[in-house]
Amino acid sequence: MSLTPPILSLIKRGNDKFPRYLIAKGDPIRNPVYWDSDNSVWSEDESKATVYANITQALWDHHDLMMESLEGQPCHRYVAPMYIELYGKKPDLPQLRDWLEKAVRIVMNSPQYNNGPEGSFGVLIADFERTEEAK
Repeated sequence: MSLTPPILSLIKRGNDKFPRYLIAKGDPIRNPVYWDSDNSVWSEDESKATVYANITQALWDHHDLMMESLEGQPCHRYVAPMYIELYGKKPDLPQLRDWLEKAVRIVMNSPQYNNGPEGSFGVLIADFERTEEAK
Protein backbone atom coordinates (compact mmCIF):
# COMPACT_ATOMS: atom_id res chain seq x y z
CA MET A 1 0.00 0.00 0.00
CA SER A 2 1.30 3.45 -0.86
CA LEU A 3 -0.28 6.66 0.37
CA THR A 4 -0.49 9.36 -2.27
CA PRO A 5 -1.08 12.72 -0.62
CA PRO A 6 -1.60 15.84 -2.73
CA ILE A 7 1.37 17.76 -4.08
CA LEU A 8 1.23 20.97 -2.01
CA SER A 9 3.61 23.90 -2.43
CA LEU A 10 4.23 27.25 -0.81
CA ILE A 11 4.71 29.93 -3.44
CA LYS A 12 6.56 33.10 -2.49
CA ARG A 13 5.05 36.35 -3.73
CA GLY A 14 5.65 39.96 -2.74
CA ASN A 15 9.23 41.11 -2.33
CA ASP A 16 12.14 40.75 0.10
CA LYS A 17 10.84 43.56 2.30
CA PHE A 18 7.22 42.36 2.27
CA PRO A 19 7.21 38.62 1.49
CA ARG A 20 3.85 36.97 0.95
CA TYR A 21 2.92 33.33 0.42
CA LEU A 22 0.26 31.26 -1.37
CA ILE A 23 -0.57 27.58 -1.03
CA ALA A 24 -0.91 25.70 -4.29
CA LYS A 25 -1.83 22.11 -5.13
CA GLY A 26 -0.70 20.43 -8.32
CA ASP A 27 -1.86 17.32 -10.07
CA PRO A 28 0.63 14.80 -11.53
CA ILE A 29 1.19 17.08 -14.54
CA ARG A 30 1.43 20.16 -12.29
CA ASN A 31 -1.81 22.00 -13.16
CA PRO A 32 -2.01 24.27 -10.10
CA VAL A 33 -5.00 25.27 -8.04
CA TYR A 34 -4.71 27.77 -5.20
CA TRP A 35 -6.05 27.62 -1.65
CA ASP A 36 -8.78 30.13 -0.76
CA SER A 37 -9.02 29.79 3.03
CA ASP A 38 -11.93 32.25 3.32
CA ASN A 39 -14.17 29.90 1.32
CA SER A 40 -12.30 26.64 2.09
CA VAL A 41 -11.97 25.82 -1.61
CA TRP A 42 -9.29 25.35 -4.24
CA SER A 43 -9.45 27.78 -7.16
CA GLU A 44 -7.77 27.77 -10.57
CA ASP A 45 -7.71 31.58 -10.30
CA GLU A 46 -4.55 32.65 -8.46
CA SER A 47 -6.11 36.04 -7.69
CA LYS A 48 -8.62 34.27 -5.39
CA ALA A 49 -5.86 32.58 -3.36
CA THR A 50 -5.32 33.48 0.27
CA VAL A 51 -2.21 35.65 0.53
CA TYR A 52 -0.33 34.99 3.76
CA ALA A 53 1.90 37.64 5.28
CA ASN A 54 2.89 35.26 8.07
CA ILE A 55 4.92 32.24 6.89
CA THR A 56 4.13 30.35 10.09
CA GLN A 57 0.37 30.63 9.48
CA ALA A 58 0.86 29.55 5.87
CA LEU A 59 2.82 26.50 7.04
CA TRP A 60 0.16 25.55 9.61
CA ASP A 61 -2.58 25.80 6.96
CA HIS A 62 -0.37 23.76 4.61
CA HIS A 63 -0.03 21.16 7.38
CA ASP A 64 -3.80 21.09 8.01
CA LEU A 65 -4.52 20.58 4.30
CA MET A 66 -2.00 17.73 4.15
CA MET A 67 -3.50 16.11 7.24
CA GLU A 68 -7.00 16.18 5.66
CA SER A 69 -5.67 13.91 2.91
CA LEU A 70 -4.55 11.39 5.57
CA GLU A 71 -7.89 11.30 7.39
CA GLY A 72 -8.95 7.78 8.29
CA GLN A 73 -5.41 6.40 8.23
CA PRO A 74 -4.05 4.93 11.48
CA CYS A 75 -1.47 7.14 13.17
CA HIS A 76 1.64 5.84 14.96
CA ARG A 77 3.40 8.57 16.95
CA TYR A 78 7.09 8.61 17.87
CA VAL A 79 9.22 11.09 19.79
CA ALA A 80 12.72 12.02 18.65
CA PRO A 81 14.31 14.48 21.07
CA MET A 82 15.83 17.61 19.62
CA TYR A 83 18.09 19.65 21.87
CA ILE A 84 18.40 23.42 21.68
CA GLU A 85 21.53 24.97 23.13
CA LEU A 86 21.69 28.73 23.57
CA TYR A 87 24.92 30.47 24.54
CA GLY A 88 25.06 33.86 26.17
CA LYS A 89 22.19 35.58 27.93
CA LYS A 90 19.38 33.23 28.93
CA PRO A 91 16.06 34.23 27.29
CA ASP A 92 12.75 33.86 29.07
CA LEU A 93 10.77 30.82 27.96
CA PRO A 94 7.99 32.63 26.03
CA GLN A 95 10.64 34.60 24.15
CA LEU A 96 12.48 31.38 23.26
CA ARG A 97 9.28 29.62 22.12
CA ASP A 98 8.35 32.58 19.93
CA TRP A 99 11.83 32.67 18.39
CA LEU A 100 11.79 28.90 17.73
CA GLU A 101 8.36 29.08 16.07
CA LYS A 102 9.62 31.78 13.70
CA ALA A 103 13.18 30.61 13.08
CA VAL A 104 13.12 26.80 12.88
CA ARG A 105 12.06 24.93 9.74
CA ILE A 106 12.38 21.16 9.56
CA VAL A 107 12.24 19.59 6.13
CA MET A 108 12.31 16.03 4.84
CA ASN A 109 14.24 15.02 1.75
CA SER A 110 11.23 13.25 0.24
CA PRO A 111 12.42 13.39 -3.38
CA GLN A 112 15.43 11.25 -2.46
CA TYR A 113 14.04 9.12 0.39
CA ASN A 114 10.26 9.08 -0.28
CA ASN A 115 7.53 10.30 2.07
CA GLY A 116 8.06 7.56 4.64
CA PRO A 117 8.82 3.87 5.03
CA GLU A 118 6.85 1.65 2.63
CA GLY A 119 3.11 2.11 3.08
CA SER A 120 3.35 5.19 5.27
CA PHE A 121 3.51 8.96 5.02
CA GLY A 122 5.70 10.80 7.55
CA VAL A 123 4.69 14.15 9.04
CA LEU A 124 7.10 16.10 11.25
CA ILE A 125 5.60 18.40 13.88
CA ALA A 126 7.67 20.72 16.04
CA ASP A 127 5.52 21.71 19.03
CA PHE A 128 7.54 24.62 20.40
CA GLU A 129 4.80 25.54 22.86
CA ARG A 130 5.92 22.49 24.86
CA THR A 131 9.54 23.67 25.01
CA GLU A 132 10.92 23.54 28.54
CA GLU A 133 14.32 23.85 30.14
CA ALA A 134 16.28 20.60 30.35
CA LYS A 135 17.14 19.50 33.89
